[in-house]
Amino acid sequence: MVFSRGLSLVRTVARFAAVAVVSVVSAACATAPDAKKPRTKADAESASRADKHYDVAVGSFHNGMFEDAKIQIDKALQEDPQHADSHYLQGVLLLNEGKSIVDAIEIQQCLQDDAADQQRTRAMSLHRDAGDAFERAADAYPDGASGRGRAFNSMSVVSLFFHETQSAVESAEHALGEQFYTDRYSALSNLGWAKYLAGDTVSATASLRQAVLINPDYCVGHYRLAQVYLDSGLDQPAYEHAKHVTENPNCPIQDAWRIAGVAQIRLGEEKAGAEALQNCVDLAPRSCQAEDCRQLLGPANTGESEMALRSAR
Repeated sequence: MVFSRGLSLVRTVARFAAVAVVSVVSAACATAPDAKKPRTKADAESASRADKHYDVAVGSFHNGMFEDAKIQIDKALQEDPQHADSHYLQGVLLLNEGKSIVDAIEIQQCLQDDAADQQRTRAMSLHRDAGDAFERAADAYPDGASGRGRAFNSMSVVSLFFHETQSAVESAEHALGEQFYTDRYSALSNLGWAKYLAGDTVSATASLRQAVLINPDYCVGHYRLAQVYLDSGLDQPAYEHAKHVTENPNCPIQDAWRIAGVAQIRLGEEKAGAEALQNCVDLAPRSCQAEDCRQLLGPANTGESEMALRSAR
């Protein structure tokens, strides 16, 4: 396995939830109503009122008014406890809140004090609650609804945050089993990453290759595939997939610069590798990931990057 696997991998797993939440949010706001049909007139009226609250919640979410969105979702679920879209958006809101905490203590700054531990505990609780909301959404969507696939895939994202590989695999496979789920590349990526975390790099490679084949612009898929290749000693393809991320301004994944730098150093391109690692640091200098990249650069960046790389493997 790769250098600094312990701490870096824990950070990377958490960071993937932050990266993946963007696509989860987009899917939530694009959802067309496909909840189970109400059985009575009263149910229909409640469902209609729930739809209205949900629509307001989506608007509030788009405008960054997250607390108002939560209030509207609560009202929607009071009207219709089985309103699938509301359960899903509730999960997105919880996931987004957890992401903001992780960002604050690991990306904006690298905090390791007792207060940061309390914040991490809070972020974990929010992710658990998000997973429960996604599960309720999956149960509430009717068979054949596209939302079921999104809900299952989002459950996989939460499982990955907690490094629960078996449940992540199962949820991703459930998503892929939904006929009308369109974002299959995302579920394949989550399936591949779960396989990688479980130590099955062959299955991981197969799923991740398929993910980027379906969607060549999928940043997370390229990043994850680059990491798997790096761990497999395939440095050239690792660099190529990492480069796909680092050269795309719409792919703000800091850790991709680490992969690119390490791959280049292994390929004998010391100077270019050191520059990539420095870019990793410069992208968010106070982050935990920047600390990892500094260690690989070596003290004061005095040409000791190869020595640091060897000692960290």
